[in-house]
Amino acid sequence: MKRLLFTLLLSLLSMASAAQSVIVNDPDQTYSLFDHFVALETQPGQLTIDSLLQHPERYRFDPIGSHINPEKSYWLRINLTNNTPNDFFLRVHSFGNDILVCEATGRTLFQQIHQKRSATPAELAFRHSRNIFPLQARGGQTHQLYIYINQEFTMPNFQICGALPMAHQLHIEDWTYGIYYGFALLMALYSLLLFVQLRDRDNLMYSIWVLSHGFNIALSAGLTIEWLGTWQTVMQRFGWVTTTISILLIILFTMSFLSVRQYAPWLYRTGQVMVGVLCVSLVVLTLVAIGIVDFPLNYFFTINYTSSFIYVLLTAIVVLRRGNKAGWFLLLGHLALFASVYARIIEIFPFGFWQTFSVIIGSAVEMLFFTLGLSYKVNLLKKYQDEAIQEQLRLTKENQVLIETQNRVLEEKVEQRTAELKASQAQLILKEKLASLGELTAGIAHEIQNPLNFVNNFAEVSSELVDELQEGPLQAIAIAEKAYAEDVIKDLRQNLQKITHHGRRAEAIVRGMLDHSQASSSERQLTDLNKLANDYLRLAYQGFRTKDSSFNCQLVTSFDSSIPAIYLNNQDIGRVLLNLYNNAFYAVRQREKQKAISYQPMLEVSSYAQTGYVVLQVRDNGLGIHDSIKDKLFQPFFTTKPPGEGTGLGLSLSYDIVTKGHSGALLVESDEGDGAAFTVQLPI
Repeated sequence: MKRLLFTLLLSLLSMASAAQSVIVNDPDQTYSLFDHFVALETQPGQLTIDSLLQHPERYRFDPIGSHINPEKSYWLRINLTNNTPNDFFLRVHSFGNDILVCEATGRTLFQQIHQKRSATPAELAFRHSRNIFPLQARGGQTHQLYIYINQEFTMPNFQICGALPMAHQLHIEDWTYGIYYGFALLMALYSLLLFVQLRDRDNLMYSIWVLSHGFNIALSAGLTIEWLGTWQTVMQRFGWVTTTISILLIILFTMSFLSVRQYAPWLYRTGQVMVGVLCVSLVVLTLVAIGIVDFPLNYFFTINYTSSFIYVLLTAIVVLRRGNKAGWFLLLGHLALFASVYARIIEIFPFGFWQTFSVIIGSAVEMLFFTLGLSYKVNLLKKYQDEAIQEQLRLTKENQVLIETQNRVLEEKVEQRTAELKASQAQLILKEKLASLGELTAGIAHEIQNPLNFVNNFAEVSSELVDELQEGPLQAIAIAEKAYAEDVIKDLRQNLQKITHHGRRAEAIVRGMLDHSQASSSERQLTDLNKLANDYLRLAYQGFRTKDSSFNCQLVTSFDSSIPAIYLNNQDIGRVLLNLYNNAFYAVRQREKQKAISYQPMLEVSSYAQTGYVVLQVRDNGLGIHDSIKDKLFQPFFTTKPPGEGTGLGLSLSYDIVTKGHSGALLVESDEGDGAAFTVQLPI
């Protein structure tokens, strides 16, 4: 009875630990094995395939389930029956360590394939990089498969398929990886070109991150086995180091790209702390890689990756809320990668294309968003540069206008100073000329004055002698000769009168020459032109009436009280006004002598302001001036008056005083028989 119970118990244990079977009948179909495995948890390196085959009763395999921990080591077992004559292959889709596949029947081991992620012979590199294991079961044979997995980061997926489905899978994988790495290289080159052109370190860091990130994915997927050669073993040991470098780069890129120091200083300080922690992590991981220390790397990577994700996510949200729209690109891109990694870890998708390539798809989406973010930053920088250029152009135009205005002002000042200098030079030359002419004229006048005085004096004395002769000795002459003597005395008296008349005329000419040559004071005073004109008008009128008491003239004044006071040489301008007034009085007096019907002599004096000038006009209703002599009016010694009544120096002297002495203008307007108007323009 006891023997029967023991036998029954052994049978039950054998049934419980027996592997489930997978039967393949179609070489064009792909068979998934994971749910058919039985699993035995073990310690790394503790249990070998020989122990399992020689002493199967010692080890209990349990059906695989959700309790499988990918961070543990397991032996997996399954029975495989191939009812076809075709060869089948085992595909292990894994990110992680080496895989050992053993094929046996009972206690007989047919083959043992240990595919490593380290350096591999060239003829096996492709098969090892893709985790392909050729199987020997065919033609209805049933073999047992033992698979040893050692602390995988994620639980692998196992498939059995024929040659044609295998080629189809590899074709899809080649296309997918080719597109991904082509896209990654394109993004890296694009960023490098932007860095060369703009010297923006964000583009350099992003380019290095893209290359390191793509290399880490290739290393973890085993794709580097084919082209790294002997360096594969070294890089496999340093895989955690390169992964941490990628995390460090993404932290630095985030801090720089989002201008964290400007938008969130506390996050910038947090990022500096994380950079320091990652640098310490790099030292520790390097020591682990070269075998100096031992450390649980899976937990280490999980902590680093999760903390970096939280930092990037939080930073993007904070700077986005504070107005930096570039945070959108980093936020969406990092969410895409994080979601794809964790979807791969917790196996959200059923095994297939999306489960296999979720990580590289998420990585490509992240690269796309990051590249769009850099492009956005470039466009933003270009916009700022364009705005700066436009502002610079605006400032340049304003400066140009300002410079042109200043140049124009300077040119005007130069012209003004030049005109002043020329006027001063002309005045100096005029003064020199007048001084020389004055000296010459004064010398001549004095030389003429002395004999002229003798002529005039002796003419007066002779007239007195003739009177005395007529009243004295002539009375004693005989009556016969008296008539003749009186005729002679009469002729002599007439001759003396003519001598006196022309002597006085010559004396007036000499006096005019002396007046013309007399130097006036160059001192100028602030003067009310209206008052000066009115005072000299009254003075000239009274002076003219003194000479001719029967003369009457209507005086009309129209002075503009708003004109400003100007600096004048009062004595010189007074001479000008006296000359103009006397000429006007003479003109109206001559017309009055012509006995014109209902003629009333009138002299009108007016003043007004012009741009940069004050104007004084003297208008009369006298005889007027003929057009043929207008050009000669201001020439010295030219006069329209009869001999003995004018010297021809008044208008000439007035013209020089106004134009050369005061930088003004003296103009004349006249129609013969309809009066004349003299206009004096003086600068303010």
